[in-house]
Amino acid sequence: MTDLASSVVLACLMVFIAILSTVVGLKMRKGTLKPNSFVGVRTPQAYRSEADWRQIQSASARPVLIMGAVAFDSAMLFVVQAIIPEVIPFIVPVIISIVQMILCIAMMWHASTTASRRQPRSQY
Repeated sequence: MTDLASSVVLACLMVFIAILSTVVGLKMRKGTLKPNSFVGVRTPQAYRSEADWRQIQSASARPVLIMGAVAFDSAMLFVVQAIIPEVIPFIVPVIISIVQMILCIAMMWHASTTASRRQPRSQY
């Protein structure tokens, strides 16, 4: 019974993360995310100027959107685990979610650190 409650809570949390990541990622891609201290890729390079902020956010938008998809995927895995716990142990979706999130964070880090070497994408 504890696994069921934990799976449901984690599924809800992952759906929230998926929605939040998707909204933030879309704002990053469109260039409408203003410099702030709460969301976006907040590195020292991003705070040098507003142009640097926009370039780093634009470069990191794709990994943030992928993180949203991964979080939704993890939520569905927790739901499946809650439905058939005798087939999928609770630890399986936990490990898969952690590994996927670490890979997404690594992709965001890579995108943000190499953003200054890329040419800005055309808006057309």
